[in-house]
Amino acid sequence: MTLSQLVTPITDADVDWVVTLMGLETLDEPRRAFLKSMDTIDVAACPGSGKTTLVVAKLAILARHWKSRMQGICVLSHTNAAREEIEKRLGDTEVGQRLLRFPHYIDTIHGFTGRFLASPWLRSKGIALQAIDDELTHKARRRGLTNSEHFGAKAAFEAKHKNLHSLRVRSADFDDPLGGEDIGFAPHTPTYKSVVKSLSGAAKAGYFCFDEVFVLGHALLDQEPTVGGALRLRFPCVLIDEMQDTQPDQADVLHRVFPHDDPDVRVIRVGDPNQEIFEKTAPLQDPFPDPGRQLEIASSFRFGQAIASIANPFAYVPITTGLIGLRAPQAPDNTPNTIIVFPDDDATGVLDEFGKLVLKHLSTESRKAGVFAVGAVHRLDNFKANQYPKALEHYWPSYRSDTTKTSFKPRTFAEGAHIARRYAMKEPTASSAVELLALCLANLGELAFPYSLVQLKGRRQAAVQEKLTTKPESFAQYRECLRQILFVPSEVTQHDWINEISPKLLMLAAALHDAEGNAIHSEGHRYLAWEPAPAATEVGESGGSLVNTYRFQDGGDGVDIRMASIHSEKGKTHAATLILETFRGTHFIKKLMPWLEGKKTAAKRPQVTAKRDMMLMYVGMTRPSHMLCLAVRQSSLGEGRSGEKRRAALEAAGWSILDLTT
Repeated sequence: MTLSQLVTPITDADVDWVVTLMGLETLDEPRRAFLKSMDTIDVAACPGSGKTTLVVAKLAILARHWKSRMQGICVLSHTNAAREEIEKRLGDTEVGQRLLRFPHYIDTIHGFTGRFLASPWLRSKGIALQAIDDELTHKARRRGLTNSEHFGAKAAFEAKHKNLHSLRVRSADFDDPLGGEDIGFAPHTPTYKSVVKSLSGAAKAGYFCFDEVFVLGHALLDQEPTVGGALRLRFPCVLIDEMQDTQPDQADVLHRVFPHDDPDVRVIRVGDPNQEIFEKTAPLQDPFPDPGRQLEIASSFRFGQAIASIANPFAYVPITTGLIGLRAPQAPDNTPNTIIVFPDDDATGVLDEFGKLVLKHLSTESRKAGVFAVGAVHRLDNFKANQYPKALEHYWPSYRSDTTKTSFKPRTFAEGAHIARRYAMKEPTASSAVELLALCLANLGELAFPYSLVQLKGRRQAAVQEKLTTKPESFAQYRECLRQILFVPSEVTQHDWINEISPKLLMLAAALHDAEGNAIHSEGHRYLAWEPAPAATEVGESGGSLVNTYRFQDGGDGVDIRMASIHSEKGKTHAATLILETFRGTHFIKKLMPWLEGKKTAAKRPQVTAKRDMMLMYVGMTRPSHMLCLAVRQSSLGEGRSGEKRRAALEAAGWSILDLTT
């Protein structure tokens, strides 16, 4: 059955029902139109529009009237945000429980491809899937080579400034896993043969990297042309969230299974084309949004009109009505959106000035969403003097670029111990802290005993506990280490770390890898080196945000400023945001000055070369609910008459200017 046969037409009464059920505010016409639509549609929703909540409301209405027990709604995205929102908002309702079970399906695009396409194809070839995991797959590939083969290939790749870990299976013919890809080495060379051997062996053993799942998905669709039709029959309605972030390999599979123009399936794509900040290797076959099927939601609950007006010129895909800020100003609300001007050769005072502005204008209550300083560039690579400030490190030398990754791993075990202790102090349970320490222990074992064949799969705490329960003395020692690190009144000292904790951790690592009595590799000792706890007092959403939190103190009051890349903050809400000048070919904010000034030339469709910069600025500017600031070099504002003219234009556009050079 098609969607129109499975669900009766959605009425205003259905919309009113879901508004009451979810406790939503009164919805405007574009939002109601989305909820009532029964057609294939592309929804372009601005930042802070309540997009995920609307998606859940739409699903609740559909599930309420769903007639089939065998056909369902398929909800796909890049994260599990939709499932988490359903559990949060509808978990205790009948309709919420209905959405979370068969016949409906909610998962990531990778998860869907793995379950319905990749796994069946592997089974048809007699291959048992072991893992779709980059780390485990790299280990499996390493095990397939002798030491001389591995180190020879590694050295050859590094000589060409390449990385073995960047290699991917490109063909479902595992005897020719590269599929003819040019990797810089001829097929007759030992390096090429070693690469093919490692990729082929791991694939045949059932190990694949995260993005290789799409190669396998296409293999099934090529082998069994009827699979796409069967999946469309199973899922006559598919909703794809965060569509602007969909990469070509993901989109190609989705397009083959759920064509946007198939009359028997309803494809609902939701996203924001102005937040497409993750680079694509190629354009999508079916670009988002389709102008003929587009619905705009241009109003944001996150911020007021002052920030909306500043951010609107940076919408690379023009918003018909312009960006609208719905957050009502709170009296007295004179929070200034400020450009902080600093000397070209010294950016180190910027964070303190931002901290002063936050303390002056934002109450403790309004700062709960967090105070952030973000940049377009956060890695300090190949720095040249004329690029200053190039990256976040130039504003605070202690900033570490590696910690903004979602896969953040502490640089040393001691750093992980300090972060885990903060988790244990701030969270209602110690589960996150224990999991982090188990991750560090597993990492220590791999570094200390690199030739071990023991593999720890799944969540590290569960794997460590399962392994050590067969060794009661080691398990007791593990629990004692947890107590010494997490559950004592004072911080771990250097003396305790070196003399008591580190020796126990090495013995535990040996027990995990059945390597008792074996020599310990020097990398293991380096990983156990002592370092003091970071000075920051707040724990954010990851261990990385703890390490990268700058503390500004002004007498008895203070504020934690969390530093990160713009990319890592996409989708999040801040109380206040400072966008820092960085260098990408040219200075990022300086390049965008015409849009900041509101020049008429900037209102024209910009060149494609400006697209990514504009979108990054748009994402950064639409994070804060209360205050937006920029850090700009003195020379970017100019001097003399032209400088005065530019400052006047910026003030007319809604900016206050704080000059640190006078």
